Amino acid sequence: MPSNDDRSFTERAADFLDSIGLEDLTEDYREENNAGDDRLADAFDPLPDALAEVPEVHEVNKVNTHRDGDDILVPVVPVIFEDAGEPAMDTVWDVGGTILESIHSVFEEFHVRHYDVQFAYADADEEEVVYRRITVQPALVERYLTDPGYTLSDLRADVKAGDDGDDGVPPVYWQQFDAESMASSGAYAGGGGAAVASACAGASAGAAASCAGGAAGAGGAAGGAGGAGGC
Repeated sequence: MPSNDDRSFTERAADFLDSIGLEDLTEDYREENNAGDDRLADAFDPLPDALAEVPEVHEVNKVNTHRDGDDILVPVVPVIFEDAGEPAMDTVWDVGGTILESIHSVFEEFHVRHYDVQFAYADADEEEVVYRRITVQPALVERYLTDPGYTLSDLRADVKAGDDGDDGVPPVYWQQFDAESMASSGAYAGGGGAAVASACAGASAGAAASCAGGAAGAGGAAGGAGGAGGC
């Protein structure tokens, strides 16, 4: 159970997130959001020990309009790790692969620019939150799901090789980001992108509570905290 101090941190984090104006879920895609949540709930039952809670589709962002007039989307799934400290990359990709496999069928008929999987964990001292992300184009996910010779290790290697250092251009491999500046600058059209910070603020288990405290206490500097990049 979180202490009274932890709950106070969570309330402060919620106030911080309100102040930066997070984007609400796009009404048009609630059905897909719910379908993705159902598939994720099935995929993560039982909940792995590494996770503080079941991942959910937090946002379906409309980022542009396709030439055919339909929306171009970025579905966003936050992941909160239970334990403090840098997670093992094998664990990161096991979780990420399961998420991509679970939600791709929900969005495969839409124009998806990329899937954005955002991760959060407390640093080793449980004082600040570290935010990282992986973004993957649907073509890579489709190959992973349909080509028996193309494994999760191959997907991981291609995402790493394709990351050119520009966070706005997929793929992005385990890149650290600042949740406050991401939200206030409008990482996606229409407003904020700090979905994982919002998820941290609402969490109450283990290191997730520390994430909430770090997000509030650092006032957005959280996410600039350390954690060496994995490989």
